[in-house]
Amino acid sequence: MSSNQFQNICLTPEQLNVFAGSNTELYLQRYLFPVLSFFGIVGNALNLTVLLRRTSSQNLFLTTMAISDICFLILIIPNQLINYSFFHENDTFRIFFYYTRQHLRGLCNFASALTSWSMVFICFYRLLGIRKPLLPMAFKKSLLINIVIFISSGLITFYTHIEYSCPIRIFCQGKQVYSQCRNVRGPWFKNLPNPHSSLFITIIDAANIINVVVIILIPIITLIVLNVFLLLTLKKRRITWKLLNDNLNNNTRASKTDLLRFQNIENRVTITVALIVSSFIFTNLPSAVMTITKMTNISQNSDYFKMFDLLANTLVIIGKTCNFFWFCMSSKNFRRKIFALCQKKIHGRMDNITLNLLDTKIEVSKIKRISKFFSKEYNDKQKKSTSDVCTDICLNHD
Repeated sequence: MSSNQFQNICLTPEQLNVFAGSNTELYLQRYLFPVLSFFGIVGNALNLTVLLRRTSSQNLFLTTMAISDICFLILIIPNQLINYSFFHENDTFRIFFYYTRQHLRGLCNFASALTSWSMVFICFYRLLGIRKPLLPMAFKKSLLINIVIFISSGLITFYTHIEYSCPIRIFCQGKQVYSQCRNVRGPWFKNLPNPHSSLFITIIDAANIINVVVIILIPIITLIVLNVFLLLTLKKRRITWKLLNDNLNNNTRASKTDLLRFQNIENRVTITVALIVSSFIFTNLPSAVMTITKMTNISQNSDYFKMFDLLANTLVIIGKTCNFFWFCMSSKNFRRKIFALCQKKIHGRMDNITLNLLDTKIEVSKIKRISKFFSKEYNDKQKKSTSDVCTDICLNHD
């Protein structure tokens, strides 16, 4: 990890700086991103409590997406913590951060890939459910698709774990820890020759292109097309439901009520999915554009480029946080289930507290009775002892 030539060199505070580049990014990393991460983790965890209660093909992909988003938001926490002076100046945390940052980045890409393709199949199954409501959707088939997505996403994004070289150096007689990263395809440290073979660089280049096409371009384009079809189909279905409703005017009230209930459920689920998909497209499209732009020869050192890159990353994190709010806003059934679960948890906790208090009171009552019993025995003995002493005194006096 280190060599003797760095032991006698001491770096200045500016050289040791690992803080975010600009003041805007620093403030976002310190104050906005942690809040978004917290609400995103809590919100997706609440989503899971509802989604796991009912097994279906669509819920399986929604569950995968929620778990992926939770993992993503947890994985970016070290990158936020390093921007606080307490962690920035702690050598143990710095070593942890330096060793794990490129792997955390790789896992974030993996989680994002899972989310992207899960979103595609959520939209696809919802569209299929509207257009062909009687078509059975096998849960085992969806589970197999999930496994394929998991394995293929891991393989496609694996290159991000080795895309950068980040040697860690110890300076100033072991008192300072520092590391810089270089892309294995770019110029090397101190303008030295790149030590990696041309074959390795070609493989990384090819992996990067495959990642952009399969994980970014295809899902985004597919989602835009599917979402347009979903909204158009929803509009057609509303017209169809209206015609059916008019035709049922002469039928029984029960039949009309059942039709309206089914129509409301279908509309509610479709609107929820459309909101989630639209939010995903809006918050991830800028990041996709920036990722493609980075593959070109456009200068990445300009202030405008860095600003748009920061905005794109911010939108991605916001997108991971929004799903819970879309569920709550668009689904009365979801709100009712969340409220019922919270109420059940609160009642369960209150029951436990009540039982503990009752147990405590019973224990206290037992202790008081035992104490009273022993106290009575002690008083009886004292009275008896006093009586005996008085008797002896009286006898001696006589």
